[in-house]
Amino acid sequence: MSKISHILLPNPVVVPAETKLTEVAKLMKKTKIPSVLVSKNGRLAGIVSVEDIMHSVAEKENLDIAVDKVMHSPKLTIDSEKWLSDAIMMFERCKASHITVVEHGNKIGIIRADDVLHTYRFDK
Repeated sequence: MSKISHILLPNPVVVPAETKLTEVAKLMKKTKIPSVLVSKNGRLAGIVSVEDIMHSVAEKENLDIAVDKVMHSPKLTIDSEKWLSDAIMMFERCKASHITVVEHGNKIGIIRADDVLHTYRFDK
């Protein structure tokens, strides 16, 4: 079984917190990705997913707002050197869809449950 560090995207898409939600939605569509990381003051501050955008649309919110108004801050963390099985247990226990990955205490990225399941399926 692989470690968390083996499934991280090498160049995740990161946008500044003040980026407009409509711009992020267009970027996600263009690059065919389900989420983007949000940075504030040079540090990982949160994540915006397709689900977050759908909720904004469903609530009829103004989509010309800064992305940090709809992002969520991942509260769960896992070390990049932990095993995928550790992440699977965390996803199951917490019913989460995203977990922040840390290395030496610094947030370096995010993994999705789908990433882990896809890797696990083909890692045999």
